[in-house]
Amino acid sequence: MKVSAIVPAHNEAPRIAKVLKILAVSKKINQIIVVDDGSRDGTAAAARRVPGVLVLSLPENLGKTSAIHMGLACVKHECVLFIDADLVGLEVNHVNSIIDPVLKKICDMSVGIFKGGKVGTDFAQKIAPGLSGQRAVLLDKISNFPFGEVAGYGFETALNNFAESNKWEIHKADLFGVGQVTKEKKHGFIVGIIKRLKMYWEVIEGWLSSGKK
Repeated sequence: MKVSAIVPAHNEAPRIAKVLKILAVSKKINQIIVVDDGSRDGTAAAARRVPGVLVLSLPENLGKTSAIHMGLACVKHECVLFIDADLVGLEVNHVNSIIDPVLKKICDMSVGIFKGGKVGTDFAQKIAPGLSGQRAVLLDKISNFPFGEVAGYGFETALNNFAESNKWEIHKADLFGVGQVTKEKKHGFIVGIIKRLKMYWEVIEGWLSSGKK
């Protein structure tokens, strides 16, 4: 199997290139797609400076779920890797540890879990590991996912429920030393808190919309 990577991004110009360069180094990734979700900070330009990256620029911010859906329309290969644009500490071995269980047909979906990176993100994933945006999945498995019923950051929880309902085999890969830049650091404390609360609400909505009451 070959692998297509999708990186949804909104205002990640200072961070995205580092993530893309790691993906480009991995010999197991055959296609890299960035979906610039209505950014206003030059995210698309930063992504285009990395050789071999396909960049889709959305005219407005539609949310993570819609960005991923747009990216899937361009996927050429059997395995799809989802990676967030704001990761810190990401290395090629982390990427491969997510991909390998799917390529070896050990599972239908592999989910990367932060460990030993940043205290905040480590704690969040220890409490709710299913919220991780770092995952690989077989394209034919996700082709029937109900994108039209899920908004924004609800993608991961809705996908978890979809996987459970369809009895997928799930693997968890520890990502030692990997973390994310917090919304508070990106946007300042007050705005960051507001954006975080909005994200949590979308996560709950994704959980509810996929049938978990």
